[in-house]
Amino acid sequence: MNKPSQVTQPLKRVHLPIASANGLPNTCYTSRGSFERDRDTVIAPSWSCIGFGSDVPTNWAVPVELMDLPLLITRDKENQIRVFHNVCSHRGMQLVTEAGKLGTGLIRCKYHSWTYDFKGDLKGTPMIGGTDNNEHKDFDPKVNGLREIPSTLWMDNIYINLSGDAEPFEEFINPLMQRWSKWITPESLQELKPAATCGKLELLVKCNWKLAIENFLEAYHLPWVHPGLNTYSPLSEHYDIDPGDNFAGQGSNSYTSPAGFDGSISTWPTEQKRFAEYPVLYPNSLLGLQADHFFTMTILPLNETESLERVQLMFLGEVATSDKYESHRQSVLDAWREVFSEDIFAVEGMQKGRRSPAYEGGVFSPVMDQQTHHFHQWVARRIAPDSVPE
Repeated sequence: MNKPSQVTQPLKRVHLPIASANGLPNTCYTSRGSFERDRDTVIAPSWSCIGFGSDVPTNWAVPVELMDLPLLITRDKENQIRVFHNVCSHRGMQLVTEAGKLGTGLIRCKYHSWTYDFKGDLKGTPMIGGTDNNEHKDFDPKVNGLREIPSTLWMDNIYINLSGDAEPFEEFINPLMQRWSKWITPESLQELKPAATCGKLELLVKCNWKLAIENFLEAYHLPWVHPGLNTYSPLSEHYDIDPGDNFAGQGSNSYTSPAGFDGSISTWPTEQKRFAEYPVLYPNSLLGLQADHFFTMTILPLNETESLERVQLMFLGEVATSDKYESHRQSVLDAWREVFSEDIFAVEGMQKGRRSPAYEGGVFSPVMDQQTHHFHQWVARRIAPDSVPE
């Protein structure tokens, strides 16, 4: 990994005023060391999204990998979701390799058959004291359970704080909720439910996770990358969101439902039904709030040059669950599939460009790239706090 001085120096230019700033250097997108550094300094101290609550029915365990770390999501019979490091405390065996129901309510290691309950407590240590002896006086199972990771569920998104020292999630999400308070309340968000069918989408993209974030942050590319979208939600009708400490993005004044549905969240002002906002909740949640539905795209970094984009749609009340609205849900999913698929060539093309010695971070449009610059500065502060001017 780069020495601190080698990291800090090029990042100082990221913090310059936008008209003279450079972006993050190429190595931030191409090197294995930078990928691991992102995990430890950018992702781990934050609240990052790793999946959806709808992925985890009662008494299920779902393995997830986040930047090479094996994790495990569980939901017990009391409907409590927890996240653990997916390793047995005995010899480090990965506990669960496939999602599924655990009818016994126990997580069993296939190596030596040690078992844990859904709270992570170590419940069984067969023959630890020798044949036919499942206990030992010098071994305390109470201090050898699974390592739990702080987690919470918001809008059916499972957020974790790997480092364990982030601010409470309520404080983390509050600035965005304050921004959205002109349309919604925390209570009115409860009207939205995950789509029972036609509500999920996955795209594998060959780019560093940060390029997927940057692409979502700005509307500058709409006329050329999304010509269809630009006909009914043109660039001229988009605006930049005033960025917060942990979010930035864009909004639209001309949203229309792909299926022509005119329902809306109960607190949404009638005169503002065509407003929609698309912030990135740093580090990896891409959100879409419209009067009639909500989506999250979670960016899961797989390695330094590949990312998995997972999308979930949420709708109002019975629109989310009833068969009679399935065609509506399908229309919305198809519309977003088209938009998100159109972005793939762009983010993959930028990834290829990061191999060029003729490019080293690039420049920003002082008007159109302010959100992207904000994200670059956010990342740079976490990679190298000493790169920030005093």
